Amino acid sequence: MKKFLSVLLALCCVLSLFSMTSGAAENVTAEENISVVLQIGNSMMTVNGNTLEIDPGRGTVPVVVNDRTLVPIRAIIEAMGGTVSWDEAAQTAVLGYNNNEIRLTMDQPVAYFNNEAYTLDVAPATMNDRTMLPIRFIAERFSFHVDWNGEEQRITITGELSNSEPTKEPVITPEPEEPPAPANAHALTICFSATGNTETLAETVAQAAGADLARIIPVEPYTSADLNYNDNSCRANQELNSDARPAIEPLEVDVSQYDVILLGYPIWWGQCPPVVRTFLDSYDLSGKTILPFCTSGGSGIGGSLSKIRELAPDSTVTDGFRGTSSTGTAQIDEWLRDNGFVRETVGEPERMAETKVRLSWDNNEVIVVLEDNATTQDFLSKLPMNIMLEDYNNTEKISYLEEALVKDETAAGCDPIPGTVALYAPWGNLSIFYKDWSYSNDLIPMGQIETGLDVLTAMNSDVAVHIDRVE
Repeated sequence: MKKFLSVLLALCCVLSLFSMTSGAAENVTAEENISVVLQIGNSMMTVNGNTLEIDPGRGTVPVVVNDRTLVPIRAIIEAMGGTVSWDEAAQTAVLGYNNNEIRLTMDQPVAYFNNEAYTLDVAPATMNDRTMLPIRFIAERFSFHVDWNGEEQRITITGELSNSEPTKEPVITPEPEEPPAPANAHALTICFSATGNTETLAETVAQAAGADLARIIPVEPYTSADLNYNDNSCRANQELNSDARPAIEPLEVDVSQYDVILLGYPIWWGQCPPVVRTFLDSYDLSGKTILPFCTSGGSGIGGSLSKIRELAPDSTVTDGFRGTSSTGTAQIDEWLRDNGFVRETVGEPERMAETKVRLSWDNNEVIVVLEDNATTQDFLSKLPMNIMLEDYNNTEKISYLEEALVKDETAAGCDPIPGTVALYAPWGNLSIFYKDWSYSNDLIPMGQIETGLDVLTAMNSDVAVHIDRVE
């Protein structure tokens, strides 16, 4: 099969020859959606439609060298509201954005995102006093989307953050005199959502678990200014720093009638928000099982679990799950199964049968449970097929398909875990993850491995694989 010529976009930043310039772009907060457009050979860029000089007074332009597009990272990061610094002694670039940090050292194939090590396929290198950095790694870590228009030689970089949506005004429901009996007395999905992302995920979790759904509503709603985490004096930061307990509205359900609580929240500085702590302090959850899940622009859920266990000492708190507003049921189902959750089906309609595909080579077999979206439907229509799987970044197995798949933009956004199968939209390649990776807007979830992850992980060379549908 013809191998895909990987046009690996790279970023270059002027780090050692000149001081940081604040005039490259107007400072913006992390709450905004930012679009930066650059063109090869053009010293000007546009930031949300405003034309600015990339490197004022120096004429720096994006260039193509050896099939790699080099663009000035400093201007981009600063336009996005982030920071760039350079440690000359350590030969290390430090990129900061939306409370996250990337550290890359020259000629070292290991990068650090929030102090967690990742192996790069290309080590950073200095070229003409500029530092070359792989754009896919930076884009996925900072949740940027990169689009390349080869005909016009144009690069469009868009920042879409999990907290970029407008804050929804909460619907305040008076506490009923007698809480209604739950449709499913086994499980309750309860969530706090400041921007709507977590609420969307909670609805999917509730559907997958066959659970009822309730919301934690603060008495004083959060505004965009309250959630500007770059401002140390914003309400969210002050509440976290003081371990506050903001007042919440009474719940619209009787928590005592449930055995299992699926608790959803956004991650704030690695922690669950103070209003969630108010909920845990206010209700007796003794003897119940709590399954935490979260949405996050970069941080994992692990750091928030200790606080939940502290505030609910007589509850069983399971491993957590990090998802997005577009996470499908396959990943959620696996998380529920791994944590011993059994869905109650009494009086409920039968769930739609799962669609599975088989990947086979030699005497090995991997079974994947597919999501239901336009990308997987197109994938199924092309089966059976033969592909070549190769390793990428010591994290995933990838294949460049001979026929492009439909890109279901409504399903885009994935936080891969071991066994996640997804389409990487910019390159059109199939990605099968055997290690954890962080959220990316460019990944379209396609399914989750049910069996055979161990044999996939053990692959140590390129392998020809046959894919067919499991009838």
